[in-house]
Amino acid sequence: MAGVKRRDIRLEPLQVKEQTYEEINKLYKSGTTVSIKEHRSGFPAVTVDCGEIHILTDILSLEAWWHKMRKAEQT
Repeated sequence: MAGVKRRDIRLEPLQVKEQTYEEINKLYKSGTTVSIKEHRSGFPAVTVDCGEIHILTDILSLEAWWHKMRKAEQT
């Protein structure tokens, strides 16, 4: 998505990141397409686009949140 202004949340507290991931997950569950791509910086970062949400985040916190969320769904 060239020209899209992304909010960089890599240095935000984990709580802010997880809140953003939850918002994206709600949109995804309602049928909105999610696009995740490796960021060109070389840092373990990804761009995530979903509806009106466009972020740059670290893949490690995103993967940890995903694992925690999936585990919670299974219980």
